[in-house]
Amino acid sequence: MEIEVRRDKKQNTLINMKKITYFTFTIFAVFLLSILIFDYPKKFISRLIFSHDLSLLTHSVFYNINDEIDFDMTKKENQKKSLIVLNNFVYDFFRPVFANQNLDDGVSWKMLHGSIWCDGVSDIFLRLAENTNTRVVMIFLCANNGRNCPHTVTFVDLDNSINDFKDNSELKKMYLFDPTKNYYPINKKFQFVNINDMLENKIEFSSYTALDSDNIKLNLLQNDQTAFVINRLYDEYSIISKLSLTIVKVLPKNSLKFLFKFGIFINPELDDDYKKFLYARLEHILLNYDDAIFNYSKITDKNSYYDNAQYWHKRINSSQSVLKKYEDILSPLTNSTFPKNL
Repeated sequence: MEIEVRRDKKQNTLINMKKITYFTFTIFAVFLLSILIFDYPKKFISRLIFSHDLSLLTHSVFYNINDEIDFDMTKKENQKKSLIVLNNFVYDFFRPVFANQNLDDGVSWKMLHGSIWCDGVSDIFLRLAENTNTRVVMIFLCANNGRNCPHTVTFVDLDNSINDFKDNSELKKMYLFDPTKNYYPINKKFQFVNINDMLENKIEFSSYTALDSDNIKLNLLQNDQTAFVINRLYDEYSIISKLSLTIVKVLPKNSLKFLFKFGIFINPELDDDYKKFLYARLEHILLNYDDAIFNYSKITDKNSYYDNAQYWHKRINSSQSVLKKYEDILSPLTNSTFPKNL
């Protein structure tokens, strides 16, 4: 009798396990089918892959840059040199050349798109700078009337000590980085100088004409500023953000690239022309120049992004949009390379 009871229990257990297996498989099949058929799940997964919370592409771009540079860009002692490299990288790879195609979206999509206005370019720089654990703030610079704000830059807090970004006296203790114009907070003696120092030595920075207004040198820096976006320090990352950073450090580069391509492919809001262009841009910003050139060259004049592809293709061939090593970056004030030890 006991043997029959045990046998029945085992049979029931096996039946229940089969039911659970079938149920799980059915749920997975329905989920997979919904992804393939319905647009919303596709859009959700695509947006998740390129979301700000995960920042997978931003981290990947940074660490690909870091692999090409002969010092560790995450170390505090290399902070200034790392910011110079990032500023120059953003200047070379993201440019407002097709003004009618500006994209107002997350940083990952802006990087893929490429043709971005100054606020988007500044946004890319400050997000990349998170990997150096440096506080960076996006600043709207306004003319005397307070309504016309013709330019956007970033202010950097090198020691992460400023807490009140509504106090203009505090903002002027920060350091200007302008990735749209490739401006640096470095004088002709190769000294890092803050906003106050720049305003006290306007003549030395007279070539920074994008910061002038109302016929006054550096007037946009002198007027009150508005902090619009503030990046995150590592301690401010959520558990999800820290996990995604670890994933980028651990996963092979090709696995991450496959994920990004999948995120582009699955998005129902992108037409085929745009997807082909984004595949090429992805290779470009990940510093895979040969693959980028190949993908750009496959885009024909029938594609609506042909001009964009040709523009970036030419910039790679002319070495204008390839990563520059720190020792090859020129100071806009002296037209000579920055010293090894700043």
